[in-house]
Amino acid sequence: MKSARPNAFELLEAVQEFLQKRALPKLSGHVAFEARVAANLLDIARREVEEGSALFEADVAELAQLLESEGSADALEAELLTLVRAGDIGDRWGDVITYLRNRAERELQITNPRYLEE
Repeated sequence: MKSARPNAFELLEAVQEFLQKRALPKLSGHVAFEARVAANLLDIARREVEEGSALFEADVAELAQLLESEGSADALEAELLTLVRAGDIGDRWGDVITYLRNRAERELQITNPRYLEE
């Protein structure tokens, strides 16, 4: 059986291209602003479909390594929060800050990768 075409990524890309290249040049005022917002949201959704799983897995793997523990993403995050709230990080604050910085960068890769260029 052939895979369904178009896939989610291609659909998002097609709608975004329509908005940016065909609709936006013909729009003005507040409607143009809303169309630009919609195009940006589609771009975020496209990156989420394309890269989201790999970035999520990288986040979970880094957190598991930091905590020297295994579990779901929610369980690992809860464990980190418990340790931070209790002040029970010891000499690993630098590692926690590195993890949080890396996590923020992974989130920006989806929401607005241009911020990473600065």
